[in-house]
Amino acid sequence: MKLILKWVVALTLILTSFLISTYRWSVDEYNYDSSRKFDNFESFYQNELEISKKENTREDNEEKLIRYSEDKTDITIVYIHGFGASRREGEEVTNQVAEYFGANTYYLRLPGHGTNIEDHLNTDFQKYLQDAEDSLIYAKELGHKTVLVGTSMGGNIATYLTAKHPELVDCLILASPFYNFGDPTANLFNFYWGKGFINLVMGDIRYSKKDPKDESSKYWYMDQYYGALQNITNLKRFVEKENPFPKIKTPVLMMYYYKSEREQDFVASVKAMLDVFNAIQNGESPNPNNKLLRIEDGAHVLLSKYVKSNKPLIQSEMIQFIKTTTGAEEKKNSKKTKR
Repeated sequence: MKLILKWVVALTLILTSFLISTYRWSVDEYNYDSSRKFDNFESFYQNELEISKKENTREDNEEKLIRYSEDKTDITIVYIHGFGASRREGEEVTNQVAEYFGANTYYLRLPGHGTNIEDHLNTDFQKYLQDAEDSLIYAKELGHKTVLVGTSMGGNIATYLTAKHPELVDCLILASPFYNFGDPTANLFNFYWGKGFINLVMGDIRYSKKDPKDESSKYWYMDQYYGALQNITNLKRFVEKENPFPKIKTPVLMMYYYKSEREQDFVASVKAMLDVFNAIQNGESPNPNNKLLRIEDGAHVLLSKYVKSNKPLIQSEMIQFIKTTTGAEEKKNSKKTKR
């Protein structure tokens, strides 16, 4: 018995030593490049469209600006999509909210998205943050106040930017924000050997069954390199190190899918979402309008036409939250132009 115990202790020490020595203790940095300057939002937007064209971005995956006025509207909405997705992840509900307020709205395209899975694999998270930060900075020309909306990974990015630029965000709306994986095995990417191990066991690419009648496959990477998860892992760890959550004073509406232990969001960790909301609430100066909204009829993606969720409730909650926090009111008979 003592011999067995010694072997267990020895093996435990060896395994612990191995894990500690192969863990990625260093965290990648991000520094905003302010040298990429544009005269105004329009020049920034046209540059983004030109990049999308050069990269052969798939139809309806590129950036989109919806204008209700050539002048500033009461609010502008900036939408950031999630990992491997596109603006179609949020357009269904966000468009309706924008129409209600007659709000100039900008849907950005994160680098490495909407093109091909090789781009997705090879685009570092710093490029996500740079493009999202540029979008937020230049979009302030579109409205007097800014509503920042983020889905999944876009919610994590939006959270970070809100803490960094409180003067630019008047209202933050998060739909299933990704702060950690629902599947803990994805955290193997925290180790130097994690990517190689997963590729050895699972192969290079995760393939998904495609229904030829399912239009949503045009707007998501249905197949993805497992290695691409390293990019979102690095983003997650960077944001965690920055710990922006207690700094947020902007009003926050966080929506998440949870009906029961068996029926909940298994893509992004619900526990991580609740932990972040609590960190915001226990922060330096939490906004009294902060709201946590549980959606029992939903999925990880909440705002898309391609996913079943309680959109009437979500839309009404978003509208009321924006009214309460920005003072914006309904604009009847507003007309939009797409660009």
